[in-house]
Amino acid sequence: MAKSLSALFLACGLALLAFSMASAAVVEHSLYIQNLTVNHLCGEQVVTSANGSLPGPTISVHEGDTLVVHVFNQSPYNISIHW
Repeated sequence: MAKSLSALFLACGLALLAFSMASAAVVEHSLYIQNLTVNHLCGEQVVTSANGSLPGPTISVHEGDTLVVHVFNQSPYNISIHW
């Protein structure tokens, strides 16, 4: 009885692992870092933005996915991306 129960748990675990591996995707995004002039409190200010928006775009992935992010720095400044 204990042996068949262990085999059942093992089979369920392997099936769950196979399903999660089969549903994993490669999600790819490109971020273009550039300067953006914004009007804030009646004055213009130059800020660094990603894909022309502030805040930058939302990146959505699921557990098990592989995320590939291409970053193109088109700003005159060195940048650092923090996740």
